[in-house]
Amino acid sequence: MNLKKVLYKLIPLTFSVALVLTPALHALADDPPDYDALAEARKGLPIQSNSIADWPQGPEVSAQAAILMEADTGAILYAKNIDERLYPASTTKILTCTLAYENSDLTDIVKFSSEAVKSVPWDGSKIGIDPGEAITMQQAYEAILIGSANEVANGVAEHVGGSMEGFVDMMNRRVADLGLQNTHFVNANGLYDDNHYTSAYDLAILARDFFSYDMLAKISRTPKVEFTATPTQKDDITISSKNLLLDGRKYHYDYIVGSKTGYTDKARQTLVSCAKKDGMELICVVLMEESPTQFTDTIALFEYGFNNFTIESIKGKEFSFDSDKSGFFKTGTDIFGDSVDILKLNDNANIVLPNNATFDDLTMSVVYDTANENAVAKAVYSYNSNVVGYADIMLNAQKTTLFEQGGTLEAASEDVPYISNKDGKSVFVNIKIILISLVALVVLVTAVLLIYRKLVMAKREIKKKVVKKNREKERFYRSSNHHNFKL
Repeated sequence: MNLKKVLYKLIPLTFSVALVLTPALHALADDPPDYDALAEARKGLPIQSNSIADWPQGPEVSAQAAILMEADTGAILYAKNIDERLYPASTTKILTCTLAYENSDLTDIVKFSSEAVKSVPWDGSKIGIDPGEAITMQQAYEAILIGSANEVANGVAEHVGGSMEGFVDMMNRRVADLGLQNTHFVNANGLYDDNHYTSAYDLAILARDFFSYDMLAKISRTPKVEFTATPTQKDDITISSKNLLLDGRKYHYDYIVGSKTGYTDKARQTLVSCAKKDGMELICVVLMEESPTQFTDTIALFEYGFNNFTIESIKGKEFSFDSDKSGFFKTGTDIFGDSVDILKLNDNANIVLPNNATFDDLTMSVVYDTANENAVAKAVYSYNSNVVGYADIMLNAQKTTLFEQGGTLEAASEDVPYISNKDGKSVFVNIKIILISLVALVVLVTAVLLIYRKLVMAKREIKKKVVKKNREKERFYRSSNHHNFKL
């Protein structure tokens, strides 16, 4: 055999073998990260909520960042690096489904483009939809939330946003509208990108909206679903969740409302979950975990929350403050009878209390930064400087007619005293004090004017006397000069 021909045949084979072996050789040359050791080290990271005075001490978790938030009030019960920017992986899909739910119908037909399907890498989660196939929007939610199907998330993004890029713009607008400072999205499915990141706090805020939709929450706690073949989707498909918190799974949690998993090599394990017990609904986010501790740590945080805190209504609570100006807003009796309550606290509002605290241990301040267009301000309740709840201060529609002819009632400035709330319900403006203040002002102005008038009159009298005396002197001198002239 011709040696030259043999060499020509061997050279391509050699290059092929080299291309195949090079990644493996590099992997052998570099020591892989010890993820278990890294997880153990993360347990020693500070837990910021544990530094709050008299606050229940939370558990150590191996997540890089974790948060436990009460869903109704937004009170943060547990905080560990909650503002650190990390990769969310497939927990991104809770916002994808939220926006789709708000901007489409369950019966919409989602048709899949070639780009939606083929842009997902071979090792990304998918359910096997082919380009040109179509399913309903409800099936799309099931595929995304149960099977974490990346190609289905892309298809939904195209259907709702007009394109994947258009949908990402919608995602980032929602982030901006919520005032989230540590989140930016690049895609609808959570596949890794350096510029696709969030924080535990931001993700918990997004989860509040997601879990408020009962249907989305229900789908996210469903362990398994079956798709049967249709004219627009040719295969029977079984979709099983990898979430071990769900019914029948190893770490099943009885109080689970819903949950969404996530994983990429850079993000590691991520998990967003919601649980409800005894009227209190908690949201838990853990980022950068190792399996299965994303599940066990989530359970530990839920148990910490349910065992150490209670949710209470502000209705009927006694509350008072000391302020030099507080009389302007305190309960009393005026010349018309009872004080006119033009403002009232939303007595449907709740606060979260540590089990070792009472309502009297709280402080309250008033701020004017409120998203409720029907509220004039917001009462902020805190325990040792940690916010535990809010209550909108509303105009009382039955009483504001007294002021309609006088124009719009507005807050004069941010230098408003603490409100004295004696019945847990109303904030009063005392008419007597207002009238007394006005009368006192009138009396003061009148007294000043009288004094000024007397001073002016006295000055005029003095001036008249001086002028009269000068005239008499002038006549005397003239008379004397005339007499001397005659002599």
